[in-house]
Amino acid sequence: MIKIFYHLFVTLFFLIIYRLGSFSKITFGDSAGKILDIEANQFNLETYSIIHFLYQNFTILIYKLFPDFSTIEIGRWVNIISAIVVLNILFIILQIITKKKWIALLGTIAFGFSFTFWKNTENIEVYTFCLIWITLYCLFSLKFIQQKQPINILFAGIILGISFFAHIQGILLLPSYFYLCYLAYDNTKNKTFGYYLFIPIIFLASLYIYPIVHNESIKNVLSSSDKSWVSDSLKKDFLSYIKDFVKAFGYLIYNFWWMNIFLLFIPIRDYFKNKILLFLIIFGLPVFGFSTIYAVSDNYVFFLNFNLSFLIISSIGLNYFITRFPKHTTIVSVLIFSTPFYYYTAKQLVLKTNKGQEFHHQKSYKDVLNYYLLPWMNNNKGIIEVILNNEETNEDIEWMKKSAQQLIDLKSKTMTIEEIKKL
Repeated sequence: MIKIFYHLFVTLFFLIIYRLGSFSKITFGDSAGKILDIEANQFNLETYSIIHFLYQNFTILIYKLFPDFSTIEIGRWVNIISAIVVLNILFIILQIITKKKWIALLGTIAFGFSFTFWKNTENIEVYTFCLIWITLYCLFSLKFIQQKQPINILFAGIILGISFFAHIQGILLLPSYFYLCYLAYDNTKNKTFGYYLFIPIIFLASLYIYPIVHNESIKNVLSSSDKSWVSDSLKKDFLSYIKDFVKAFGYLIYNFWWMNIFLLFIPIRDYFKNKILLFLIIFGLPVFGFSTIYAVSDNYVFFLNFNLSFLIISSIGLNYFITRFPKHTTIVSVLIFSTPFYYYTAKQLVLKTNKGQEFHHQKSYKDVLNYYLLPWMNNNKGIIEVILNNEETNEDIEWMKKSAQQLIDLKSKTMTIEEIKKL
């Protein structure tokens, strides 16, 4: 009964927060394109990296089942409900590891308030939906490490394979799955566990069926034949990589605030001897490395899978801290629940600096400091109003404008310009 209360609290608490903070107008980024996909109301069998097969077809399925629903609201609620599902699974993971409901709740709150996760939940994007599968993969993986039951590694392999159809970034978790297979063999010396290696590989191979059958470029499965994001990531100079890593650590600090400190309370030997911690490190490091150097402007969103493993490790550190200093439980709880205040304070402090004011003025069309420093997006500037008002943009966002213009053209058949501006 108590466990149900915690899940109910997490669900209602974040349901209210995320809905209140959700976008007021269609945001910059991929949102307009995602809405266009739903508006098309046609299932898409393409399995290319930029299509996000599972997400796109799921949102279209919702629209077919409920054709009277607004496509914008479908995109909004798929994201919010996905986030709630992720947080409830995370609570289960943390409770299994720490054996303490309050620690599990604090870790869940910290992740729910983390900037990248919160920001993506308030938008129309694929990443929160994708994280459902990644969190489930993590859950069954950790269950296998603890319980050593073959059924758990079987589920872990299947779910990881399914995640490839939501976002191809899931392949970066293959090393962690291979580690599970090694543990399975090490526990039993049963060579049949070697077959488990092929479970996610079969799913990965199935992504190539569509381009092969239709005689199209197989490069589109893992990347894009007309984009150079991956190759550009490997052509930077040394100083650029240093800047990338500094920025990545800045993301960590801004996402997790006080939770970063609790890593220090985990004994160093545990990182190498504790199989759960070692799994989480192998889980997170490839994602961190790739996301750090990935040559796209919004690379912060690609850290989400790493952030999940980082939060779980931090929560283990929090458990060590509370066990050692139980009198500080209340103040730690207050600090974690106060996270939204930190974002607001950071934005206000930056706005008082000359550099902050200059940056805010240069990209005023995006309401830039609110966009970059606040995770909530209510009362935001929308890309459609920027286009219709002919506002000047001093950066290359033509790909965003193209999708938004197509959406404007579509909506203009049934709506006035003033009505479209409010979207």
